[in-house]
Amino acid sequence: MWLSDRTVSHGTIETWGRRALDLLSSVERELWVLVVVALLADVYLTQTGLQAGLREGNPVARHLIETFGIGALAVFKFAVVGFAGVLRELVPARQAPTIPLGLAIPWVVAACINATLLLGQ
Repeated sequence: MWLSDRTVSHGTIETWGRRALDLLSSVERELWVLVVVALLADVYLTQTGLQAGLREGNPVARHLIETFGIGALAVFKFAVVGFAGVLRELVPARQAPTIPLGLAIPWVVAACINATLLLGQ
């Protein structure tokens, strides 16, 4: 086996993963708050964008909005949060904080995109 300065010891990635999960565990409540804030911001900014003449880019969301109105998008997103809460209880406790993180990232990005598009109007 050849060792060089590029060799990573076996424990390094495992240690990094444990530290990352510990950090997420320490802020899990805040991640859930971020999920709800991002969800509300995304729905609000989507509605504002639609009123400004923009078009929803997500075909599933577009169908829901066109068929049932903007409230359907909010109901759908809250249903996703509910499902995520159930899923959170089914995964090992150490990995549970990855559930809200996985929701927060795309919804924060979507809200930022919506805000950017609206600012460009």
